[in-house]
Amino acid sequence: MSYFESNMSLLKQKDLRLFNKVNETEAKELPYPEVEGMVVSPHVNLNKINMLAILGFGYSLHINEILRKTEEKTFILVIDHDIGCFKSILSSSNLAPILTSHRVTLSIGEDPSQAVRYRIDQYYRVSTIPDIMIVEYKPATSQNPEFYQQVRKYLNEATLIATQNLATLAEHAPIWQSHILMNLPQIISSPGLKELFEKFEGFPAIIVAAGPSLDKNVDLLKEAKGKAIILCVDTALRTLINHGIQPDFVVTIDATEKNYKYYLKPVDIPEGTYLLTGPAVYPDALCLFSPNIFFSGFGHPWLVWIETFIGERGAIKLGGSVSTAGFDLAVRFGANPVIFIGQDLSFPDNKVYTEGVMQERIEEAEEYAKKLNTIWVEDIYGNQVPTTQSMWSWIRWFEYQIQQRPDITCIDATEGGAKIMGTKILTLRETIDKYCLKDVSVKEILDDTRDSYNIPPILNLLEEMGGIVKDWSRVMMLCKEGQRLSERLQEAITPQISKRALKLWREIGHLYQRILEHRGLFHLGSWNLESLLFRMEKALQTGDAAIRVQSYRDFFAEVGEYCRYSCIDVQKAQEQIRGKASHN
Repeated sequence: MSYFESNMSLLKQKDLRLFNKVNETEAKELPYPEVEGMVVSPHVNLNKINMLAILGFGYSLHINEILRKTEEKTFILVIDHDIGCFKSILSSSNLAPILTSHRVTLSIGEDPSQAVRYRIDQYYRVSTIPDIMIVEYKPATSQNPEFYQQVRKYLNEATLIATQNLATLAEHAPIWQSHILMNLPQIISSPGLKELFEKFEGFPAIIVAAGPSLDKNVDLLKEAKGKAIILCVDTALRTLINHGIQPDFVVTIDATEKNYKYYLKPVDIPEGTYLLTGPAVYPDALCLFSPNIFFSGFGHPWLVWIETFIGERGAIKLGGSVSTAGFDLAVRFGANPVIFIGQDLSFPDNKVYTEGVMQERIEEAEEYAKKLNTIWVEDIYGNQVPTTQSMWSWIRWFEYQIQQRPDITCIDATEGGAKIMGTKILTLRETIDKYCLKDVSVKEILDDTRDSYNIPPILNLLEEMGGIVKDWSRVMMLCKEGQRLSERLQEAITPQISKRALKLWREIGHLYQRILEHRGLFHLGSWNLESLLFRMEKALQTGDAAIRVQSYRDFFAEVGEYCRYSCIDVQKAQEQIRGKASHN
């Protein structure tokens, strides 16, 4: 078998999309000779690197060198602009070490945004690695400097996003985990969103957001009822109900009580309305819709683990807002066209919400908006309209996703607000008259899908949850011992290191390694403990004894506390699951 045949066989398994692109491309010789010698300074310790971006595939020897000198934890993203040159190397070298490595991702011939954003998200789901080492293979990058300049820009953005993700996880991860476990009985007994994927192929879908322009055309939705899927985000629900319109779906993903209090609790939910939600949603929201609930998947490690027992729920893309989730749902349902209303993504006439949102929440949002830096963007009329950094990022998200799906017609019938490139701008009247012409059996499909769902067996899940409680209870004991040793070491630290201090350092280091060996703990708890592990890695590289011993104290305290409240939540979930099972 030739190099090309062997490499293509491996590439097909690794990345089918790239495999197909290579098949459609003519090979061409690399326009530069191979550069001998190391591309990374021998003084750089590659063992400490978590994420590494290699710019330029070249002749691949530098990639093999980096692969050999990095640890299993290192994610390697290889980016090159030229598929033709890549195809040439497939014919001349054995690329098996690269093509079979799970930690190497190849982005060849993709635009810079996809090369960075999509590939990092694909590997990590949620990236929390703010330190990205960039290795440049200059013979390749010099062929297209503008491309690699854009790549560097997106890599810099990725570090900022990872930093924000760390902060977000530190704030929200505990409540997400707690809610997943509290909602677990309902998650088990409800179908996943994937059961609805492609069930509405060719149906028009109207995504109703809560922008101020919704008040202009909301009454027209009565004419679209039964002629299109009406998919309403939670913030817009009260406006629809006030106008006598029952949505087919309500989408909510927020885990906070405030979101539930403002948007769901005050509304008399019409019977037969379905909830599309995530597993970490505020638990009281489920009572309002049960049993008409479909759960999405979620990148949270606990749910990924739970899904190995109960089946996948169906992952969706979360672009930062409930509206972006709604768009991805409509796409996955097979809807076409996808129609936006109330999707202002800005503050036209200095308004923040539709009038249906509770006045208390409108005032709160207005005060919050005053504190934010204003960005001016083009609206659908060609004028400038104020928005925020967050909403601007959602605009960009929509534009990117729309660009990826040229087969779907996307219509902006908001009649105001920021312009979303790639959409057709029509009034809602024009949209209904053109696209909402046939009867659609949404409720019938939903009821049939819900009723045909079979609750999965749960015995293995319950047994494994019991094993977690036993294992993590032992970790808690180790953490108590670690805290005790850390306190003794803190007292023993002097300018002249004593034998007693050296003994304590060894004991603490050994205990630290024992705890790290509990792989399940640091996998399931990664979103809660990621920030702590990142701080530990930095602290243990310092020569300051006081900083190092304090980092150990923090580690033992935080891991012990995480295990304590996790064990309580797991045991409660076990009891609730058993109770629901016996009741059924």
